[in-house]
Amino acid sequence: MTVKEYITSKLSGFGIKVSDADILEISFLIDPDEVLTESNRDTVLKAIALHVLPHLLLRAKSVSENGFSIGWDMDALLKYYAWLCNYLGIEDELNTISTITDISDHW
Repeated sequence: MTVKEYITSKLSGFGIKVSDADILEISFLIDPDEVLTESNRDTVLKAIALHVLPHLLLRAKSVSENGFSIGWDMDALLKYYAWLCNYLGIEDELNTISTITDISDHW
C-alpha cells in the first residue's frame, strides 16, 4: 500500500475525500507513491497532522444540494488530530485546553 492509498483510506473513514492539493501538501514531507512501512509510518502520520487535518477542519461541516447532503464529524477529526499530536510529540495548535493556575501566592 502506498502512502497516498493509506491516507486516502484512513480519511475515508471520516467520510472525507482527499484532494490532489492535500496530496501535494503531503509530498513536502514524504513521497506519496512510496510504500508505507513501519519505518516511515510516523512521518506519514506527521504529514497528516501538519498538512492535511488543519485544512480539512476549515471545510464546511455539511453540504446539501438537490435533496442530497453529506456531513463530516469535525469533533472526531479534532480528536484524531489531538491524538496524533500527542502521539508524535508535537504541539496541538487546534484544540485549546483550559488550565487553572494557582496565583494565591501573589495576593
